[in-house]
Parts: sequence; C-alpha cells; structure tokens
Amino acid sequence: MHRYFESRLQRALFLYAVVPLLIMAFIGSVLMFASWRHSVVGINRDAREQAAEKLAAVSDDFSQHGAATAHFLAKGRDMSRWQEDDEKRGAAFARLYEDVGHTGADFYVVDKDGEVLLGSREKLPKGILPVKKHWGIWQRLGKEPFTVCQEFLPAPMGQDLLCGRAIVVDGEVAGYLLYDIPAAYLNSLASDSWVPMLLTDHFGNVRLEKSGERFMESRKLLGDFATADNELVKKGKEIFYVTSTPVPFGGEEYRLYAVTPVTDLLVRYIIGAGAIVLAVLLMIPLILRSVRRESKLTAQALDHLTTIAELRELESQFNPHFLFNTLENIKFMVRLDPGAATEMIMALSALLRYSIAEDGRQVALQEDIKYLASYMKIQKYRFGSRLDFTMEIDKRAETVPVPKLLFQPLLENAIKYGEDEEGNLRINFRIEWQESQLNVRVKDAGGGIAPEKLAELQALLQSSANNSSHKGLFNVQRRLQLLYGEACGLRIDCPAEGGTEIRLHLPLIKKES
Repeated sequence: MHRYFESRLQRALFLYAVVPLLIMAFIGSVLMFASWRHSVVGINRDAREQAAEKLAAVSDDFSQHGAATAHFLAKGRDMSRWQEDDEKRGAAFARLYEDVGHTGADFYVVDKDGEVLLGSREKLPKGILPVKKHWGIWQRLGKEPFTVCQEFLPAPMGQDLLCGRAIVVDGEVAGYLLYDIPAAYLNSLASDSWVPMLLTDHFGNVRLEKSGERFMESRKLLGDFATADNELVKKGKEIFYVTSTPVPFGGEEYRLYAVTPVTDLLVRYIIGAGAIVLAVLLMIPLILRSVRRESKLTAQALDHLTTIAELRELESQFNPHFLFNTLENIKFMVRLDPGAATEMIMALSALLRYSIAEDGRQVALQEDIKYLASYMKIQKYRFGSRLDFTMEIDKRAETVPVPKLLFQPLLENAIKYGEDEEGNLRINFRIEWQESQLNVRVKDAGGGIAPEKLAELQALLQSSANNSSHKGLFNVQRRLQLLYGEACGLRIDCPAEGGTEIRLHLPLIKKES
C-alpha cells in the first residue's frame, strides 16, 4: 500500500514539476533553433540570393546593351565617321551614356587597331593589353565576334568587370565596344546587409569581395571557406557560417559566397544552453529530493492513518461470548433474583456505554477502573462465591492517562485460565507507580497454562498478524506497540508457585488531544 501511494505521489510530482521543467528546456531549445534559423541562416540566405540576383542582372543588362549598341555602331560602316561626324558622334555618346546609366561605368569604342574613337576616357584602362597582342578579351572577341564577352580586370579597388563586343561590318571585325564597370559599383551590389560576400571564378580567384579581405589570401579564397557550403568554418578564434550559390557571368559560372560571423551568437547560445542545462541539473535533484520527502511524509501520514484505523478497530472489538453469556445469565436471574438481574443490566449498560463513548483513546486510570468494576460485577454475578477478585491501585496513578479498555482483556484471560482444581477463581489486579511508568500485573491462582499453549500465546504476541482465535491478548499487545512502540508489550509467565501472571509497563505520557 505504501509503495502504491508513494509511486502515485512520485508520478504526480514528476508530472507537475519535472515535466514543466523539461518543457521549458525544450521551448528554450526551440527558441534558440528558431533564432539561428532567422538570425543566421535566413539573413545569410536572403543576402546571398539578393546579391546573386543583382550581379546576374548587371551582367545580363550589359550583355544586352553591348549587343544592341554594337549593332547600332556597325550601321556606320566606316568606324572613323563616329569620330569625325559631330552628329553621329553625339548620337553615339547619347546611346553609350544611356547604356552605362548610374553605374559609373566607362565606355570605349575602338577601331580594329585598338585606337579609341569614342570613350568616356581618352585611353583604355591600364590593365588591358594592346589589340595586337591577341590576348585576353581581344582574343575572345576575335574568335566570337557576335558574342558579348566578359572578364574581370584588376583595378585599384578590386577588379572591374570588362564587358566587350566586336563591331562587325560586312562580316569583318571593324572595331570593338567595351564597358568598364567599376569594382566599387559591383561591390555595392554584392550585399546591402552586413554579411560579407565574395565572388570567385572556377579557379578560386576572388573577383569581387565586400568586407571579405580576411577570408582570402593572394586574391584566392581560403581553402576551408572555398569547400564549405552551409557549414560552420573556424578561423582562429572566430567561427563563421558559410553558404554559396552559383552566379552566371558572361557565359561563365562564378560562385558567390556569403560568410556570416557567428562567434558572439554561438557564445550566447552556449551560455543560454548552459543555463538551461544547469537549471535542469539543479532543479531535478531538488525535485527528486522533494519527491522523496513528500513520499516519506505521505508514507508517515499513511502509517499514522493506518495506525489510527487499526487502533479504532482494536478498541471497538468486544468479546461477543461475554455479551452472550451475560445475557443468558440475566435471563435466568430475572426468574431467580430479579434484583440481581437489574444490577447486571445496569452494569452491562454502563459497560456498553463506556465502550462506545467517543472520548478519545486515552482516559484517566480511575475512569477505566470504573469500567473494570462494572465488568467484574457482571462476572461476580456469573460465578458467585467462586470468584475472588482483588484490586490494588496506587493512589498516585489514578489521574495518569491510560489506553481505554486496555485491562479488560487481561482480566478476561485470567478468568478463562485461572480456575483451580476446585473451580474457584482468585484474581489479583495491581497497578504500581514507579518513576516514569506504571507497572501493571494481573495474576491468578489457577492451574496455569499448558506449556504448549503458553508457547503458542508467546509466539502470537511476537507476530504482527493474528490468524488464531486468541483476540484479547493480541489486541492489547498490538495497541501497546502502536501507541508506545515495538519495545512495549505484554509478558506472560507461569511462575513455579502456580497460576498465570501477565505483566506490562505503561510509560507516563500526556493525554492525547
């Protein structure tokens, strides 16, 4: 029963204490995961996709402008007329400035020898080799005259994007159209957020970068970053979240990397996770300790309730044989001696009234003695002159609280086993005051109890359950142990001079409220 209630209490405390704690830990973990998805993964993805879209759009726009404007310039037939004819010159400049728009790009229209005919600047950028070298973009334009070619050109602030298209007249290359899109403008497109960006070619060369200088060396992306995609990369004491996506540029495929610093965020996550784990590790022992304490208190309360219930059951037990025998005697006494029958009825009434009175489990000794007097009065009518009962009560003990109805089973046992060979009963009931206890003795002068029966009774008093017909003495023994502890109880002996003697000791305790 104790284990059942203890397990029920433990389940209840676990349900209402440990489960909410685990739910809070789970919610904290979910919130950290959601924060990571939004603050790191989401922002990194959005910044990368926007930058890739803008860079691809710039490449496409200049490819379209280059093709259309080269076709327009080819209509002039003679390339020198774009330089000599003011009207044609103005029309060409208007179209070229419209192509570059707000990008800040420079434009150049050169003849097949590489001389600048029209341009936002007088000379080509320093990084471009002469046409006669047949190298770089000139070689590509010569091989693919009807294709817009793009390549990156080293510049002071990074790498410009060079976009070119051959001007074909009557099937032959008459000149070239070039747009030089500055690195500053391209870098501004790389990201509108704080996320560093790097654009690399298929050799790992960094062509564009924004806030990404520390992730490259000799214009090459560091190896750990180049091979990472949707991964964490550690550099020194810092940690970065790296993702990448392909970006088409001028017929070639480049790769755009987005690198998000996450060191501080991970430190906060670790602190938060550590706080959650610490709270769980601290709270669970406290909860388990509370579970054990509450289980112990519940078990104690259950023991107390069980004790009270058992005591009430023991107190309520009344020997039915005594009641039946008394009623039989009263039936005969009504005819033989009505006065004696009346006295027996009054004594039995007082006895029953006392036994069912709700005045606590302890009463003053003198009150219980009155009960014993009524009981023995009935027995006196039953046995007549064969019963000799004497009672010796120390005056100092009369006000001492004692368990109610405790002594009657002792006298009943003495009456049962106390007859001598002639059928007489001599019973002595004595209570002595001795320091912190009362010494109680019930002795008869009968033939005693047979050794086998005595051993059976003594074994019964040592057990915790009674499956025999000996209720009275066992009930007294059990009540004494429940009220005063296992050390307290009865002692039954058959002394050498004859008869049976029952002894017990009652601690002097205060009356229960």
